[in-house]
Order: sequence, then structure tokens, then C-alpha cells
Amino acid sequence: MESEIALRDIINILAKRKRSIMLFGMVFGAIALFYALLTPPIYKASTSVLLPTSKNNAALEIFSSGMEGLRGLGGVSKGQLVVGILRNQTIIDKIIDQFDLMNVYEEKYRVKMREVVISRILEAAVDAESGIITVSVLDEDPEKATRMANSFIEELQNEMRSLAIDEAAQRRMFFEEQARQAYELLSNAEDELQKYQETSGLVAMEPQMEVLLSSIASMRAQIAAKEVEISSLRTYAKSSNPQLKRTGSELAALKNELTKLEEQEQEKNSKGSTVPTNSLREAPQKGLEYQRKLRDVKYAMSMYELIMKQLESAKMDESSDLLFVQVLNFAVPPDYKFKPKRAFIVIQGIVSGLSLGMLWALGKIYSANVKRYVNPT
Repeated sequence: MESEIALRDIINILAKRKRSIMLFGMVFGAIALFYALLTPPIYKASTSVLLPTSKNNAALEIFSSGMEGLRGLGGVSKGQLVVGILRNQTIIDKIIDQFDLMNVYEEKYRVKMREVVISRILEAAVDAESGIITVSVLDEDPEKATRMANSFIEELQNEMRSLAIDEAAQRRMFFEEQARQAYELLSNAEDELQKYQETSGLVAMEPQMEVLLSSIASMRAQIAAKEVEISSLRTYAKSSNPQLKRTGSELAALKNELTKLEEQEQEKNSKGSTVPTNSLREAPQKGLEYQRKLRDVKYAMSMYELIMKQLESAKMDESSDLLFVQVLNFAVPPDYKFKPKRAFIVIQGIVSGLSLGMLWALGKIYSANVKRYVNPT
């Protein structure tokens, strides 16, 4: 090639072929306009909800415990978890059936229809700062888009409530069994103490020792209750669950306090602390046995009271009708189309045509130069 094409030469070339370039722009602009006019208008109906704020976010905890792997890879927020619930197969199928989308979109396979809903109909976005989730639905009919958007939120609430009630029912049944066992333990401990009092004649003990034994029994009951709570959490939460970790730390602290109290008890027993009755002074072994049986009664009583409190809490959770997402605003029929943006489409078509025309003009000159270089005259 004899010389490189300068910028001025390129401008001259484009100027000489401006009619052809303009023709490209007009043709592509006309095609874009034709496409924009034939494309039916699409309306977008949106509704906003707030992330769960209730302390009883059982449904969210269940779902998030199954997403721990994703959280470790890149971080999954609560908002993303709620959006994941919104896009699950159960909710999508209910919307498909409710609005007969299989026939509307002429889809033979449900799995394909689910993909259409997720990719073309449903939009969900999370504002990380405010925690607000915006759910939008796109459809040719603004009324239908509005009904569908509100139905998505209704099904989301139903799904989260169902998950939470299932978990609460499991906890309620678990604590009912634990309460039954605790009641049997208390009854047996009371019977044993009564029998021992009848056979030994011991009915009282040193007040300071009684307070210490009460503290030990209460501490053991709290430890047992924490262990029961951990067992309950493990029915639906994995080992990395924050609540499970926190409860484990509380259990370790209670065990440490119990060790200190038991050391105090041993110290008092080693100093000869006994029940202030003649029979106990004559028979310290009987006094020690009496202390143990009384401690068992106090432990069983504290354990039963703690389990009953947790049982009542589980019953309240099961019977409560909590809304796990708060609707900030329901969708209303939009009064303007979301797409297509006809002006933008036409402008984009014209620009694309002009660009292609310029490339065509430069390509013609380049081809001519190559031919002259290969076959010089």
C-alpha cells in the first residue's frame, strides 16, 4: 500500500459517499420505526415491601440456614433471601395457574413458563441501605400487571407464614414432650424426698446451705433448658447459625458458674455444715443425703418452670398471625407504558444505520486500495 489513509482523507471519503451513508441511516431508521410501532406497549406495575423486622423471623432463619454456602462465597443479604423465596417454584406455579399464563403465552411446558415469568414478567430489586424490596410485573394489560404484582406479594406472605408456622409447630411439640419429662422428673424427686423424710425424720437444713443448693439447682435447670433449646434449634438450623452459636456460648458460661457453685458446696460440706437438728448432728451422712434429695427437687422444679415458659412461647408463636413482610404500598394500574421507548428505538436504528454506512464506505475504499496494491497498473 503506497501510503496510509489520513484523517482528512477519511472525511473526504465519507463526504463523497454521504448519500449512501444517509440512505443506510434512513433504511435502518425506518426498520426501527416499523418495529417500534408493531411492538405492543408493556406496562409496569410495582409494589414495595419492607424486610422482616419482627423478632420471630423463623421463616427467614430456615431459608437462610440453607443458603450458608452462598453466603460464604459472596454474601447473601436478607433481602436477597426474601427475593429468593419470591422466585421459588411454589410461588411461580401459583401465579401461573392463577392467571392462566400457560395459555396466554402459549407455552406447552411449565418449566419453560417458569423461565418466562422470571426473565420477562417478574422483576425484584433490593435497596441495600433502606432494606426495601421493590417487586414489579410487566404485562401488556396494566390492570393485569397490577393484580399480578399484588398476588406475588400475597403469595410471598403466605409462603413465609407457612414456613414459620411449621417451625413453630415443631418447637411446640418438642417442648410438650420435654415438659412431660420434666413433670415426671419433678414428681419422682418429690416422692423420693417425701419417702426419705418419713424414714429419716429430717425436715429442715441450714438456711445458708439451702440457699446454695437452690442456686445450684436453678443453675442446673438453666443449663438443661439451654441444652433443650439447642436441641430445638438443631431441628432446623445448621451449626453455623448465629442464634445456635450464641446459645452455645451462653451454655458454656452457665456451666462455668455451676462449677463455682459446686465448689462452694463441697467446701461447706468439708467444714461439717449440716442440718441443725439433733438427728443430723448424730448422722451427718443422713444430712448429706437429705441435701442431695432436696437439691434434686429444686432442680426438677426449676427445670419444669423453664420448660413451661418455652412451651408457652412456642404456642404463642404458632397461634400468632405475623406478617413477615410489611407492604409499604400496593401496586396501582400504571397510566403510562414502560416500553417500548419508540423514540429511543428509532434513534438507535438511525445511528446504527449511519455507522454501518460509514463502515461500508471505508470498506469500499480499503478494498480498492488493496486491489491497486496487489495489481499495480
